[in-house]
Amino acid sequence: MKNIGLVCWLLVSICCGLQAKKIVKTPYFMACNTRSIEVERVILGEDTTWLDVKVYGMQGDKVRIDSAAVLQASGKHYEYWGDTGFSRGEWTSIPASGEMTATLKFRPLPMDTESFDFLEMPGSDEGWIIYGIQLNGQKPQVDIPERLLDKKPDEVLPLPAPELNAGKAVIKGRILGYKPEYGVTLRYYGSPWFFMYFTGKDLEIAEDGTFRYETEVLLPSGAALWISRSKIELFLVPGGELDITINLPEIFYSQSRLLSRKSDGEVENRVWFEGDYAGLNTELLRFGEMKSLSEADDFYSDICGMTPQAYKKYLFRHYEDMLEELVKNKDMSQACRTYIRSNLDMNLFSLIYNYKSNLSYAPMLSGRKGVKRADMTVDSTSYFKEILQLDILHSPEQKYYDFYTDFVRTATGELRDKFVQDTLWPDMLLARRASRNLSKYMPLTEEEHRTVDSIASLDLRQLFLMRNERIEAELKAGMEAVKDKTGYTVIEVGKEIAADSLLKVITRPYRGKMVLVDMWNTWCGPCMRAMKSLKPLKEELKEVVYLYIADESSPEGKWKLTIPDIHGIHCRISNEQSTALAKLYEYPGIPTYFVVNREGDISYKVTGFPGVEILRNELTK
Repeated sequence: MKNIGLVCWLLVSICCGLQAKKIVKTPYFMACNTRSIEVERVILGEDTTWLDVKVYGMQGDKVRIDSAAVLQASGKHYEYWGDTGFSRGEWTSIPASGEMTATLKFRPLPMDTESFDFLEMPGSDEGWIIYGIQLNGQKPQVDIPERLLDKKPDEVLPLPAPELNAGKAVIKGRILGYKPEYGVTLRYYGSPWFFMYFTGKDLEIAEDGTFRYETEVLLPSGAALWISRSKIELFLVPGGELDITINLPEIFYSQSRLLSRKSDGEVENRVWFEGDYAGLNTELLRFGEMKSLSEADDFYSDICGMTPQAYKKYLFRHYEDMLEELVKNKDMSQACRTYIRSNLDMNLFSLIYNYKSNLSYAPMLSGRKGVKRADMTVDSTSYFKEILQLDILHSPEQKYYDFYTDFVRTATGELRDKFVQDTLWPDMLLARRASRNLSKYMPLTEEEHRTVDSIASLDLRQLFLMRNERIEAELKAGMEAVKDKTGYTVIEVGKEIAADSLLKVITRPYRGKMVLVDMWNTWCGPCMRAMKSLKPLKEELKEVVYLYIADESSPEGKWKLTIPDIHGIHCRISNEQSTALAKLYEYPGIPTYFVVNREGDISYKVTGFPGVEILRNELTK
């Protein structure tokens, strides 16, 4: 079967070549919204334009091309005429290799076309999109400021002491080659210990590509920017300002499996830093991934099904390899080496101490199904012996660790007798108790106010009071703006309801009607874009019930301000219920949609926005 497919593909390629007028291999592009599809070759013929594409994913992933797909050039659309490689009218499974080849056919582009866009669902932010596919074989150039062209890396200053010194840090900069229509997102990860939003904070990007963000920083510490699935490690200091220039096309090329081979490999050409600790930030572009043992793409796939002992051996083996690389590296400053080593050691401690949760969630996080769970029984005394001997656990440099509060919780809990208690830890425990509402983007309760007042550290008290004041002001203004909005209803869902009956309980009042269940969260960009695309369908199918389910990872205050603009029925479930639902119905992420029919049964389920037409068909069956 595999050979037959290969022969068909070769025949298509030969036919394409016979009438081809122009062939461009591995074309450059300006921007994209996906890493799942790449253009390997463009063939411009008299009667047809062909795109040879590579589609990537995990084994068993379902993929398809929407029939509405077009090529867009000079404001005109060139329709999709079919393909070779995808199952006709059906979803195609990614093979075991993790990639597949296909040829897409379109109405012919003019021979003098210089560039075009591939839009799977035109008029929507959803579907696969690749902007500015170049037909001249040249890499698109962006205007790089003169001062950066020959900029030498800044001097790497010694690390500042890891001492509490709360203050604002400013992150600002510009994205070169940016256009609003590209849909590029810039997300910030980092916090002063107690308000860690694991889903990040979307930063506003102006039309000219500039951005600016202020955040509280308690001491010199790490953070990260994510742009188009590319991580930029940051080192911030209280009262500091960091100016970042990002070369957007180079960011995309670095992620491309095909174009990365043509890249010159100069990371500095993608990002420039100016301002406080610019030198260290520049070094982190090259070495920042060494901070963690768990950020490799195949980490969770590797550990699936491992016993705790095999898992520990696996981690120590990689840890020792990383240490050897750190020692051998002569290009790294001492400041960078110390910072990376402290994070690496603390990361090793955390991964081994939390072995049970990491091994339990590995199959879900890696997308591997049917993996048998190993026996988790260990002798804690012997199992944790090596990590408790790490020097970093008794050094102030442990405070450089991005997740220091998690370590403090461990060091003051089950392992309390293993550590000399730091004088700051009691205040940190009080602060953690007081952070619950602020982490949900809600003001402090009276009890939390009293807890904050009992914190001895002035820096920590001020941090909580300032954040509380800001949230109160923003919520007051936001609730005033939405108070007169209608078209939405909030229902309460008991946290005791189990996952296997949750959807039935929530949809029972709407028996006799079709229900579209939308699993979403306020931090989910694709969820919000899909809602925008669905607005015309909601106007058309008004008899359908639109039910939106978020979980506690959506800060409650933010959720309350967002839902008035999303007409339908809304509820908020616990994180435990959300995790159990994902496991029960085997969906890896959001947005995920369920169609519940008039009898109350699930008739359709899909993860990722499938397109308006598919949902219309499912809702009108």
